[in-house]
Order: sequence, then C-alpha cells, then structure tokens
Amino acid sequence: MLTQELPPTPPKRDAYQVQRAVLVALVIRELRARVQGRWLGMLWMLFEPLAHVLAVLALFNFRQNAVTLNIEFPVFLVTGMLPFFIFRNLARQVPTAINANRQLFAYRQVLPIDALAARAVVEIGLYGAVYLCALVILGWLGYHCVPRAPLELIATMNVLVLLGLGLGLVVAVVSHRRPRVTTVINLAFFPLYFVSGVIFPLHSLSPEVRDLLLWNPVLHLVELSRYYFIPSYTILPGVDAAYPTAFALVVLALGMSAYRVYRHQFVAVG
Repeated sequence: MLTQELPPTPPKRDAYQVQRAVLVALVIRELRARVQGRWLGMLWMLFEPLAHVLAVLALFNFRQNAVTLNIEFPVFLVTGMLPFFIFRNLARQVPTAINANRQLFAYRQVLPIDALAARAVVEIGLYGAVYLCALVILGWLGYHCVPRAPLELIATMNVLVLLGLGLGLVVAVVSHRRPRVTTVINLAFFPLYFVSGVIFPLHSLSPEVRDLLLWNPVLHLVELSRYYFIPSYTILPGVDAAYPTAFALVVLALGMSAYRVYRHQFVAVG
C-alpha cells in the first residue's frame, strides 16, 4: 500500500520576519493606493512637487540671483522647498495612515505603528526621488547640482526626517478622532512655510526679528541644507545643527511615548 507523502511544513517565521513582511506589504499597499494602479499616477507623484517648484520659479524671475545673496535662485529654491516638503508631508501624511488602514488592525500581526512606518517610507522614498530629479534638471539647465558637503547634507536631511516623524506621531495622537484639530494643524504649516526662509532669504531682516525666528528648528535645517549644498551660500547668523537635532530627538521621544500610551485607542472600534 502506497503512503501519501505530506507536503513539507513551511518553516516557522520569527517575529522580525513577520514584522518585515507586514511592513513590505503595507508599503506596496500604500504605493498602489497613491498611484491607483497606473504608471501615470506614479509619474504624477513625482511631477506634483516639481510642479510646485516650477510654479514658484515662474512667479519670480528665476533668471536673477537670489536677493542680496548672489546665488542662483533656482538652486536656492530647490534646496529650501524640497527639504521643507519632506518634513511637512511626514508630519501631515503619517497620521492619516491610521484611518486609511484601520480595517487591517483586525489582524493581530498588523499594528498601528506598522501603518505609520509604511506611510513614512513611501513619503521619504517619494521626496527622495523628487529631490534627485530636481538635481538632474538643475544640472541639465546648467545650474549647480552637486552638494559641496554631501555627508553633512545627508545628516541634515536625516534630522528633518526625524523631526517630521516625531511631529507626525504627536499629531496622530492629538488629532485622533478630532478632525478640527487636524484642520488647525494643517493650516499652521502655511505660516511656517514663510517663516522658515523657504522661498525668501531672511538675511535682510533686523537682528531682533531673526533672533525670534531662530526659535523655529525648521529654519535651522533649511539654512543648513542650503549651506551644505551651495558653495557660496552665507548662512544666517545664529544657525547651528545642535538645536534642531536636540529638538527633533525630544519631539520624536514625545511622539513615541504618546503612541505607546494611546496605541490601543487606534484599534478601538467606534
């Protein structure tokens, strides 16, 4: 009598492998939701931030140098806007991953932090690709497109990412089931866009006003991103890397602590 051979038992995965598989699946799900299953959607993901830059360039006379700084204005704009967009989108888009993936939390392997991390990976990857595309376009047009201090620039961008992630976690907790809070927080990014020196150099302001604006850690990071990219850039007096780094670590610790306390509310029904 022939005995039927049983199929081999698949190897048991450890917690790290399960967590990695969940994160990869969520990242793919995020990408499909963003591009809506079409290559045109993927191209639009890259073109939309670039269109914002091009619109501002068209609004101003991009053939002229940045005011009082004697540098190429398109380079000034790209090295300020795109770092700010990375920070802003992490802080705004990461919290929305909770509601977008709420049904998946019924599976015990999927945690709210997985959805937040997947959304962060997609945003970082998207704007990293946009940054590279913008540098290629600058080089093609004959502008300066190579950072003068690439390692320092990468470190600055990492601090921006940490600050955006930390603020995103705080916003996720504070705005959970509070849509009005979300609206107020989103509106707050509009004035922050201007007081961070993204499209206007702040060197001509009075020392009193500059000292007040220097409490904004995003301003430090935008200035540093330009300083490490543009060889002839004169950094705003009072800017240094220690303050935004410490601020980002504090905000990230606060966000992780808040998530730890309120994580069960993210999966609660009703």
